[in-house]
Amino acid sequence: MRDAVLHAIDVCVEALERRADAHWVIAFSGGKDSSAVLKVFLSAYRRAKVRPNAATLIYCDTGVENPILDSYVKELLTKLRAEFEAAALPISVRILKAPVQDRFFVRLIGRGYPPPTNSFRWCTTGLRIRPVSQFIRGHRPENTVLVLGLRRSESRQRDRSLQRSADLYWQKQREGVGEYDLFLPIVEMDVPEVWDAVFGLSEPDCLRPQPLEDLYRDASGECPVIKAPEAPPCASGRFGCWTCTVVRKDRSGAELIKSGYLELIPYFEFRRWLTEIRNDPARRWPTRRSGQEGMGPFTIEARREILQRVDDLEFSTSTEILDAEERGLIASLWRIDDIPRLSFPLNRPHL
Repeated sequence: MRDAVLHAIDVCVEALERRADAHWVIAFSGGKDSSAVLKVFLSAYRRAKVRPNAATLIYCDTGVENPILDSYVKELLTKLRAEFEAAALPISVRILKAPVQDRFFVRLIGRGYPPPTNSFRWCTTGLRIRPVSQFIRGHRPENTVLVLGLRRSESRQRDRSLQRSADLYWQKQREGVGEYDLFLPIVEMDVPEVWDAVFGLSEPDCLRPQPLEDLYRDASGECPVIKAPEAPPCASGRFGCWTCTVVRKDRSGAELIKSGYLELIPYFEFRRWLTEIRNDPARRWPTRRSGQEGMGPFTIEARREILQRVDDLEFSTSTEILDAEERGLIASLWRIDDIPRLSFPLNRPHL
């Protein structure tokens, strides 16, 4: 195991002992970075002489996660609950979800929000940040430590978001719930070192490294056919929401389809279509809700069109994308925009 992994564990041991009275929250997405964080945390927890009495592992379910990764993570979370309980570890598992008014399709179809762009990236705050903030609000923010898998070398944007503090492992976060601490145990690791942690650390036992590496291999298309046995896993792809229109191309989705995950094709086609219609003036109000000039929300006709596409997608994938609560709120929002109540299909027509 590389020195970077051992160093991360040592730093985490010191942090746990120093803040043993805090509520520790481990953010888990199921990807390589959060998997490495969980393994480092558990190794440190076992070694710490003074430990927190309880910790919480949280997964933020946006409702539009890559279906392959989402299925993998939710199955894994069930196994993690059982393993933590069997080992008498005081770590609970929570799945967080945005309030219904902030969910992706409620905003898109109900309010007519155009799909997110780099200049109007409305999805992250509502789907990821706010649910975590609301969870922390109920657990004394001033005495909460949120453990994240941020890495300094991951991207320039990430580097800019990290404060240039004396101790890079500790950051402060302010999200309207009071100030709380961020602890970043793998902040100085590179991709090979992250995979060293995933493959080299044994706990949790149910977090098997090979299925995760296989997912990244299939999603990245970057691995050579032949590589040295001692080389670290080369897959370093990134998973995103299947609705994401911020990036020009969903490379991980395209590579997964090439690798045989043909069930993703309908999602991939929906995203492509959504990108195409995003800036169509015929599908947008001529003014914004504020009355300012410029393309506003989607027209009623466009929202109906998107809803029909979602219904078709539910039928072709045999999944529920919009639940009854979301459909009900969308109906209310349509009424605010002068949509006749009876024109909205409250129940999914195909399932």
